[in-house]
Amino acid sequence: MHAIIKKAALAAALATASLSAHALETKITVYADVDPTLALLRDDGTPLPDTVQLTHDPLRGLLPSTQQVRIHSNDETADIEVRLRHDPVLLNGATRVPLAVSLNTDALTTAVTEFKAADLFNGASSTPGASISMPLTIAQAGAGGPLTVNGRYEGMVYIVMNQKP
Repeated sequence: MHAIIKKAALAAALATASLSAHALETKITVYADVDPTLALLRDDGTPLPDTVQLTHDPLRGLLPSTQQVRIHSNDETADIEVRLRHDPVLLNGATRVPLAVSLNTDALTTAVTEFKAADLFNGASSTPGASISMPLTIAQAGAGGPLTVNGRYEGMVYIVMNQKP
């Protein structure tokens, strides 16, 4: 009986050593940008993507990108002020392509655009604190037109929102 226990213990020790030699460790970085008052999320409540790719049509220029979004607020009675931090532009070396951004078809600029709480939070959403669904559009500004310099164009759009006091 003692020999059987020794063999079982040896087998268990070998199995444990074998498993730890093939162990895998996965590291995941988790972060959250938190504003306890407001959030701009997709219509379904998921985060907006960090990257938006605009497609270039050789005859028309950059095609607009539109996503349905909702403003989530902890105060449905507060009007919301929305503006751009700076004029958005795509750059490719010295080539600049101005962008236009709109929310619910209202053009956004570096000046404040006010969205009335009564219009945003009219009970149309089944999620408390979520506004009506609105289109957020990023497009080539002005008349557009095809780009003549090839390459990768990159830029950043910063949307700033505040609850009006």
